[in-house]
Amino acid sequence: MKSHAEESLGANPGDAALNPADSVAMGVPSAQAPKGSSPVARPGLFNAIRHRAFRLLFISFLINQTGFWISHISLQGLTVELTHNDTRQSGFLFFALFVPAFAFAPIAGVVADRLDRKRIVLSCYLSVAILTTVLAWLTNAGDISPSMLLVIAFGMGTAFAFSGPASMAIAANSVPRDDLSSAVSLQSAANNLTRVVGPLLAAPMVATSRFEISFTLYAAAATVAAILTAMMKIERYAPDAEEGGLFARILGGFEHAKKKKPALPALLTVATLSFFGVSHVVLLPAFAQDVLGDPSMFAWIVAVTGVGAMAGALSVGRSSRAPTLRGAALGVAAFGLSLGLFAATRSIVLALVSQLVLGYFYFAVMTGLQTLIQEVVDETKRGRVMSLFQVCWAGLIPFGSLLLGYLAAPLGAPTTLMAAAGICVIYGWAMAWLAPRWDRSHG
Repeated sequence: MKSHAEESLGANPGDAALNPADSVAMGVPSAQAPKGSSPVARPGLFNAIRHRAFRLLFISFLINQTGFWISHISLQGLTVELTHNDTRQSGFLFFALFVPAFAFAPIAGVVADRLDRKRIVLSCYLSVAILTTVLAWLTNAGDISPSMLLVIAFGMGTAFAFSGPASMAIAANSVPRDDLSSAVSLQSAANNLTRVVGPLLAAPMVATSRFEISFTLYAAAATVAAILTAMMKIERYAPDAEEGGLFARILGGFEHAKKKKPALPALLTVATLSFFGVSHVVLLPAFAQDVLGDPSMFAWIVAVTGVGAMAGALSVGRSSRAPTLRGAALGVAAFGLSLGLFAATRSIVLALVSQLVLGYFYFAVMTGLQTLIQEVVDETKRGRVMSLFQVCWAGLIPFGSLLLGYLAAPLGAPTTLMAAAGICVIYGWAMAWLAPRWDRSHG
């Protein structure tokens, strides 16, 4: 029998709604699941907060992500300082941080389906706390170098890779069926609130090159998040017995995504937006300095993008309509148009406005697609399918970042960003034309 937490059930990059026809996957005891039930109306935005386990998860996520963004902005600022604003070195930083998601997330998905998910998340939080403590000490001592920074970033990225599938599975297990879209929207909104607060808190430390303070704050935040996660009371997940080794189970997750329409085209859409769209953040420090003429605008660009992203995530939770692949595809096209406007402008005001709109469509698309995918997956395959989501989202960012960073060196940031924007627009319109057939099969 699949686990469900204390309140009948009980408590990621946001996390999602599941298949309403599958009472076990929803965490609802079979005896309480209405027979022959059809998809229910989407819940109120704040319903998930009623459940203690989710409240603890939400608070730990909020604290940890605030620390992450403080550290993330400082990592980029420190890289710029150490390498004299070399866009290729910034690309290497993103590669080191996010390539573990590509390399290890499929394995992490199997681990999340076989081992205690809460212990996995706790181990990852504590690993990040140790790594950022080391980073703070080296930075304060003046012993940090670009190569050492990349090694530590790779270690942090590995922790992120293993925590992702387990965190998303815990979020899905932490609330009953009717409150799951509330949970995913609130987590996405929290993530984007920290995208606003974190850079603003980091800005004075980056401006004064006090990067060690940023890394110390992240170490403290990860430690507090681990303590709160340990307080969550969720029954241990009891996996079904499966035959086959590690790679057979990874393949099983892919086959499950292929079978559960429209999961596969949704993952392709996530991958395209991540590779050509989300990866543009690697060029933001150079764009702020070379195009807008004000390096300090980098933190403000990230913050205003977070405001838009928070609004986009909340819009999915407030909507009475279930997300569709076609709607997500149109959102990708709108993202591309916003990115094109950003690339073409030299005005600080227009740059901020375009990033605000871009942030809205970014998380409206990602939150909607994650909800769409989790609606159709089975509990026994959830970790593996969501590891594919992590590969397509975070796992492709390092490759997109490397490509954009190298293209920007000879072409310049504006031209490179305009090309990436064009690809997003073309893909979005093409997928919007193809999507109705998959949306009908899902509905």
